[in-house]
Amino acid sequence: MSEENNTVASETVSEQPTTETQTDSTDVGALIAESKKYRKRSQDAEAQLQELKKQMAQAAEAKLKEKEDFKALYEKVSSEKETLSTEAAKWQKYEEVKRASLLEKHPEEERESMANLPLDTLEFVTNKIISVKANAPQVAGNARQEIPSEPVDWTNKTSLKKNWSNIIAKAQKKT
Repeated sequence: MSEENNTVASETVSEQPTTETQTDSTDVGALIAESKKYRKRSQDAEAQLQELKKQMAQAAEAKLKEKEDFKALYEKVSSEKETLSTEAAKWQKYEEVKRASLLEKHPEEERESMANLPLDTLEFVTNKIISVKANAPQVAGNARQEIPSEPVDWTNKTSLKKNWSNIIAKAQKKT
């Protein structure tokens, strides 16, 4: 009787790991789907929050206009203008530096024509040109040598007859 209990216990123990791996794979899919659902919900909530903030700002502006409090509106618009102008100045400086560094990578003849391109196009063209591999350098006096389709067997007469014209051509080139 104790042997029967031991065999039953060992069978149940051996069956449990297989069921866990099956449930793990189904749980992973369910967890991924749940994660995607939560991510979508949070993105929707953030978008809705941004929309509500815009509506509140517009309502506050409308209220100020209604009260004819133009001084507060002027101060608000001027502070926004100040922040936007500093950001614009930073961007222009960045664009000038980036454009200059990209143009330096081109020959001087091409710089004038490249200077009129938009920054993203200039960057794309420069990256394409740089990524193209250069051809192998040509060395003066180094002629290309043709590799015969079959190597010449100097002990076999048929091989010599077959490649005789190549052998003569090579000998003439050397002299």
